[in-house]
This record gives sequence, structure tokens and C-alpha cells, in this order.
Amino acid sequence: MRRAEKSSEVKRNIMDKALDLFLAQGYRKTTIRQIAERARINIGTIYHFFKDKEDLHLHIGKDVYNEFMEYADSLTKKKKDPALRYALTRALELKEVEDSDRVAELYLESYSSWRITQMVLPVNIQRNKLLFHEYNPDFTEQDYLNRTLALRGMRHMFILDRVKNGPGNFNTKCPFLIGTALKLFNVPKENIDKAVPKAISFVKKNRPKVLRIPL
Repeated sequence: MRRAEKSSEVKRNIMDKALDLFLAQGYRKTTIRQIAERARINIGTIYHFFKDKEDLHLHIGKDVYNEFMEYADSLTKKKKDPALRYALTRALELKEVEDSDRVAELYLESYSSWRITQMVLPVNIQRNKLLFHEYNPDFTEQDYLNRTLALRGMRHMFILDRVKNGPGNFNTKCPFLIGTALKLFNVPKENIDKAVPKAISFVKKNRPKVLRIPL
């Protein structure tokens, strides 16, 4: 096996074993030593690929966020509906939060980390530009930044409420969060009214197994 392939395999193994532990016992209770033991490698190998546990979490989250986007895009590519693409991506995330205490806790860790937020913001801004430029041809970089930050803050509070008060609010809060986001990007009301219920209905019936970790 080539060195690059072997390196990629080791890195993926670390991320997979870390995710298993995060979901089984929680992010904060999981240690680098436990991850090394589960992956059957020495601790130094983990630090060769990742700065620390938060950096490992960041990489896992980045991979899975890409999975969210690719999955939503694959479902909507023929329809060319940016509102539905956005709604599906967010609905998939929020349904994961609703359905699992452990995943909700992991999302909260992600949203509480400024380091992860700094990594996510450029990705989210670029995504929002791609989806909503047609509705906002005069938007500046600051316009996209302000809206992206505001919406991340809203999702953070939704997740905090879920962690502290338990599940049960998905049917009311998820449509509100997605609808508010689409309004902020000046998506026409008729498009919003079609996209939001369609996305909510879909995620209730379809649960892709790859979507298990937050960003």
C-alpha cells in the first residue's frame, strides 16, 4: 500500500473510532488515550494528524457536513430549487439533534466552539452565496456574514434548548428556523411555503445512516 493511502486509512480509522466513542459516552468524557486504544495505535499517531481532541472533532464534523450538503444536492439537482436544497440540509441536521441526546450534545459542543465556528463560517457563507445569489445580486460579503452569524446563533439556541429540555419541539422550531433563514435571503414566500414542509416531511421518513455527527 502506498504511503499516502496508508496515511489516509490511519486518519480515517482514528476519526471513525473517535466518533464511535463520542456517540457512546459523550465528547467530554472521551479522551485521546481512549481513542488511541480503540483505534489500536499509539497516542503520538493521533497527534501526528490532529492538534488535539477539538481538532479531531472539527475534522469529523467537516466531513459529515459535506455529506449533508451532497445528500441534499443529490435529491434536488434535477429540480434546481435552492430553497429546497437549503431546507433539506438544515432539516437533516436538526432531525439528528431531535432524535438523539448524544448527537444533540455533540452539536452543542460544536456550536459552542469558536474554533469550529471560524472553520464553518466561510463554508456556510460560500454555500449561501451559491444558493441565494439570484435573490440578492447586490449583497456584500458583510451582508452574507451578518446573516450567516445570526442564523448560526439561532440554531445554537435551538440545540441548547433541546439539550436542556429534551426532544419534542422539532415540528414547530425546525420550520421556523428554516423559514426565517430563507426570508433573510429574500427567497420568495411561495418558494418558502413549498420547500419547508417538503423538507420536513422528507426527513421524517428518510434517515441516512451516514449523518451522525454535527458541525
